[in-house]
Amino acid sequence: MITPTPDSPTLAAPRITVEKFTSLLKSKNSPAVPEASAVYNMLLAQGVDPSFALAQFRVESQYGTAGHAAVTGSWGNMLYDPHLTVLASGKYSPGNGYTYATYSNYTTAIVDYCGYIHWYISEYGLDTIYEATARWIGKEPGSTGHQSYVSVIVNDMITYEYPNGGYESGDKMIYFGDAFDRTKGQIVQKYPVTSGLQLYRGADDAFPLKKYSGTAGKAWWLGFVNGGKIWGAIVIGTSVADSDATIVYIKNPDPAKILKA
Repeated sequence: MITPTPDSPTLAAPRITVEKFTSLLKSKNSPAVPEASAVYNMLLAQGVDPSFALAQFRVESQYGTAGHAAVTGSWGNMLYDPHLTVLASGKYSPGNGYTYATYSNYTTAIVDYCGYIHWYISEYGLDTIYEATARWIGKEPGSTGHQSYVSVIVNDMITYEYPNGGYESGDKMIYFGDAFDRTKGQIVQKYPVTSGLQLYRGADDAFPLKKYSGTAGKAWWLGFVNGGKIWGAIVIGTSVADSDATIVYIKNPDPAKILKA
């Protein structure tokens, strides 16, 4: 299966099992745990990738434990809409200018969630994670807020699928996904990078980070993603300021071993 990227479809075969889906909810004491199997099966019936739905549930509400969703019982902080949130049990207006749909259980909430995803496709042709998430949060595709939101979701999906570091485990860093343009917010091919390209490997420095050789490209360490310590980012381009440069993400990086120029 191709590693998830922002350009991956929202409607796709499941990347994770129902057991994995349930265990991730349990890891955060999610109130959705008792309905995990029913929610997973509904996602499958509707063709929505459970990995994407779960990652969005996490970024929106920490699996239902935080924010407005802790009150609404909603899967993804769905705004109330009489045509889309048809199974909502009520409304919730916290005073922020928005009215959210409330639900008595997650089994009905996920049906409306899937309805939103299908509506984005049928009404607007938004069939990728990148496109759907921009519409979901009401931001311009590629804007700062949107890029951060979609990156967290895709990074979560990668972690779900490859919890030990990806295709390989141990002291290794592997590139995931296609080249992602940091200014345009889309997949680009100026510096094409194939999924699985080895940028660094080995605690003994037997395989140090390669200065990317394609199209006069080089690699620069940017830093950790969203202030964390798990995912790091490397820019590939003619310079760190290259407007057409692309970003690749690596797991568990050791910055001391990464070439900076």
